[in-house]
Amino acid sequence: MKVAILTSPNQWFIPYAKELESKIPNAKLYFSHKDLKESYGIVFILSYHQLIEQEFLDLHEYNLVIHASALPKGKGWSPLFWQVLEGKDSIVFTLFRADAKADNGAIYLQETLHLSGLELYEELRDKQAKMCQKLCLEFLEKFPTLSPKAQSGEESFYPKRSPKDSELDIAKSLESQFNLLRIVSNEEFPAFFIKEGKKFVLKIYVCDSADSAGGGNNLEILCLELEDYVVLSDLEKKEVLQWRNHPEVAKNLYNQKEISLAEHFAFIESLRQNPQKQYFLLRFCGVGLGSINFGKKSSEEVEFGFFGNPNLSLSGIGRVLEQVSLVFAFDILGARQLTLEVFARNKQVINLHKKFGFQISKEKEVKGEKVLEMCKDNTRILPLRHCGVE
Repeated sequence: MKVAILTSPNQWFIPYAKELESKIPNAKLYFSHKDLKESYGIVFILSYHQLIEQEFLDLHEYNLVIHASALPKGKGWSPLFWQVLEGKDSIVFTLFRADAKADNGAIYLQETLHLSGLELYEELRDKQAKMCQKLCLEFLEKFPTLSPKAQSGEESFYPKRSPKDSELDIAKSLESQFNLLRIVSNEEFPAFFIKEGKKFVLKIYVCDSADSAGGGNNLEILCLELEDYVVLSDLEKKEVLQWRNHPEVAKNLYNQKEISLAEHFAFIESLRQNPQKQYFLLRFCGVGLGSINFGKKSSEEVEFGFFGNPNLSLSGIGRVLEQVSLVFAFDILGARQLTLEVFARNKQVINLHKKFGFQISKEKEVKGEKVLEMCKDNTRILPLRHCGVE
């Protein structure tokens, strides 16, 4: 059965939609329902923010939506965040069949997400997305034996949230407003308060230290963020382009010519329709560390590359980029083998890759320069034959 995944452009769910697409054989990802010109057996409509006409629903056999509430309770906007704000630590997710009314169709699956009560915005989004993926895959596994049931019981509705809903009351304690702090986005709609007519913004991050109680100073700040190029603001896109065109970065790329802003924006736009390639901006506590990109060569092999922010005079950025790349490729993309290419003259980067278990598998020439192909298997001990080395 043909499967389509429909999500909105320029928003947080896109990397998860691409990941779901990779897990479903012959699935195809779309960013507008108007682009689905043919009939599909199943259309998963996930985090999609456009009105869909009935004629579209009639074209496909199953139009399936996932909502983070125990329908018919909690219809409407941002149900996960409203329930977190209410103090709930168990959130029911419902997979149901779309019909002409919002959040109204017959229910196929319901599953509960359990929260610790300490998750912040990014972790809540991650858990929300993974639950959506899980329900989609479960539906496909059990299809067509599932029997839908009509929604029953008293319904309720959540209103649309706005940046105004991130306002703190400085007369109240942080403890009493912690759930509000959990659902603010530091970049899109940060927490704020008003004092004497001035607006003050607060940003919240998770910090963890084994020595914090004893006054130790080994503080690990857990605020690394990967953001897909396609959801970056224009300002962030321009910042990445400035890094890429920096002479210290460009000299280690195959295309060493300066990229224009129009070319850069066109390339990012092309990524929306290319599930085989993903480009990310890596941030640490809001500071851009560099860019990481992945390309699927096969179902098990992923090629990657990265470059650091040349404007930062910090040591260890390369190690962070490499570590994040390994985790994402092996744990998120499910790669069995990770490969890369590097100029033979770039000794520093070659040594970095070797420290993380990469080995040279092949040599070739590109534009008159010697290039090394390197690879690493998803094992503790690297079998050389897997990388083409006997």
